[in-house]
Amino acid sequence: MRQRNIRGSLALASLMAFGLLLITLSLPAAVASETLVQFEGRVLWIAGTTLMVATDDSQSISVDLTHVPQDEYQRLERDDLVVVTGSLAYGGNRILGTSIETVESP
Repeated sequence: MRQRNIRGSLALASLMAFGLLLITLSLPAAVASETLVQFEGRVLWIAGTTLMVATDDSQSISVDLTHVPQDEYQRLERDDLVVVTGSLAYGGNRILGTSIETVESP
């Protein structure tokens, strides 16, 4: 009978640990800022799902393009002027893009 209680306790502990792991893994996406940011800059480079943009005040900002429709960035070239809309990623080291608009040069 004692052996059964130990197995039940181990199973419950394992289930709780697994649940905690799932919660922990989902936190970075959930902790992203809900506040939208928008800025203008020039394309430095684009590779895969990352766009690097330079602002007028010489800041380089990495933009995650995972949630941006591909037709909004597939034709971008170096030095194109763009407006990026998105939210701050967990840790604040990049932008999770939602929209990239090309600005026509005057």
